[in-house]
Amino acid sequence: MESFTPEELAAIERTSEALRQYPHLRRAFIRALQMEELFAIPEQLESLKQVVLELAAQYKQQQEQLNRIEQTANRALEVAERAQQTAERANEIAERALQVAERANEIAERAQQTAERANEIAERAQQTAERANEIAERAQQTSERAEGTAEHALQVALETRDIVSDMQKRLTRVETDVADLKGMSMELMARKLLPGVLGKLVRKLRVYEPDEFYRVMEEASLLSADDLAEVASADVFAHGHLRSNDTPRWFVVEASWGLGMTDVERAAQCAAILTQNGAPAIGTVLGRRITADARKRAQQLGVLVVLNGAPRNPEVTT
Repeated sequence: MESFTPEELAAIERTSEALRQYPHLRRAFIRALQMEELFAIPEQLESLKQVVLELAAQYKQQQEQLNRIEQTANRALEVAERAQQTAERANEIAERALQVAERANEIAERAQQTAERANEIAERAQQTAERANEIAERAQQTSERAEGTAEHALQVALETRDIVSDMQKRLTRVETDVADLKGMSMELMARKLLPGVLGKLVRKLRVYEPDEFYRVMEEASLLSADDLAEVASADVFAHGHLRSNDTPRWFVVEASWGLGMTDVERAAQCAAILTQNGAPAIGTVLGRRITADARKRAQQLGVLVVLNGAPRNPEVTT
């Protein structure tokens, strides 16, 4: 650091005091010291201020752009989530549409058969009507023959009515038989599908017929006679160890072409009886379609839903 003599320090002090008392001497003093570049500092500071302001404005603009980009990204994410939900809903609607189409095809086939039968009856009726017309023409010629012809025409009409009535009864019986056959086919299909369906969720799986289950429960003496009779009325039973935690579970299965609230509640009730008596169980429903109310009820009661050979809520087994 440069040092000054007392005289120099006193001179500096006097100069500083004079500059404080007479500000207009400052410029002359700066020129005398050949430091005119100090005059440009205010302008440089002003330019620097303008640069800083411009940089601040650019930063603000960029921040606004980033905010808009973030908002756009958030909206895109929301749209993607809604699109995913829409796709899942469309998949469910497509499944129901397929089921409705299958049902419509069956109905159309029966309707075609009915139409063909009705066409045959109509042709016979037309032939009968033509014959009755011929008889009526002959009846105009002979009153006695006309009376006989009228009686015959009445008999033909009665026979035609009986034929139509019989056809309607047969169609009703056919529809009932078809519904029964569908129920039986779903029960048989349940026994066939269970190993493949539950095998993904359960190990050491064994499927039991109702009579086999009845014997096993009777030997175990876990249920009263009434409870055993009620539970054994289910369609199929299975037993195995859950893959999620290796605990043993019974599966009480209600099988039906179209699953409704009754099927879900029966499966849940039978599973509850087993669980309360020391045989932990999971109610299960298996079919081709299920009503929206039944699906919601199954979720509430913890009933496993299997549609078209695939579990739709496997989380109930965890």
